[in-house]
Amino acid sequence: MSNLRKKGSKKKKAVSRELLPELPQNIFPVGERVLDNKNIYIHQKVYAQIHKFASNKTENEHGGILVGRVVNEMGKENTIIEAFIEAKYNAATPTTLTFTHETWEHFHSEMDKKYKDRKIVGWIHTHPNFGIFLSENDRFIQQNFFTDVNQVAYVVDPIQNDEGFFFWVDGRLERCPGFYLFDKVGIKIRQKAIWEKGSDDENEGGEKSFGTGILIPILLALIVLANMVLTINQNSRMNRLAQKLAQAEQVIQSQIIMINGLREQVYELEGYHMPEPQEETTENTEKDSEKK
Repeated sequence: MSNLRKKGSKKKKAVSRELLPELPQNIFPVGERVLDNKNIYIHQKVYAQIHKFASNKTENEHGGILVGRVVNEMGKENTIIEAFIEAKYNAATPTTLTFTHETWEHFHSEMDKKYKDRKIVGWIHTHPNFGIFLSENDRFIQQNFFTDVNQVAYVVDPIQNDEGFFFWVDGRLERCPGFYLFDKVGIKIRQKAIWEKGSDDENEGGEKSFGTGILIPILLALIVLANMVLTINQNSRMNRLAQKLAQAEQVIQSQIIMINGLREQVYELEGYHMPEPQEETTENTEKDSEKK
């Protein structure tokens, strides 16, 4: 019986591993909605690493390859970028980038050492002050070295502070309208600003989507709103207290009238007249003070 229980427990563990989600669960959308049948995910540390790499590449084009995996789920192709390998020994000009034979040897060496369980899912290169597009040379590289339908091209302009992904759609290279940053569940996701020079994983400033330019007015508006609510609450409370005080005074006054009426009835029953209230004069006051 004990052996059967052990086998059953192992089977449950295997099933639980199979049920673990392959797609990132902690995501942050960047740009417009991604196509219905394709998605691109990039780890926020890789995103920050690429931006740091591109920040000082303002003369010639530079680049590298993107490493990760592809997940097909419910008819949707998901390219998940989990690492970046910088290109070495490449030939570069202000408008072109060429991966040499030595460059590819370096890529494969790094893949064998660090990413044996992953694959090349695309490439990245800079366009210093030229904007986001694929030149004829870029298209040649994509069409000859990154032909898989899930391999993407990522272009970064470190001077104009712009970026964009391109992927295969029905045999054509199209610009992706948006993508997702991701990280482990529970870790806050921030979109690093491309123009922030020398940003790294410890530096959490320069958020593009929720920057201080938007955050500060929002905080100020919330503070003003909170003060308004507090003032309204205070005024409302004071009004309620004033109403209760007026009601209490009315009750006391009615009680006094009722007591006086009862006193009159008592005096009448005893055959006496109700004494008139005496006004306190200055002489009586002086006499009282002398007695004391």
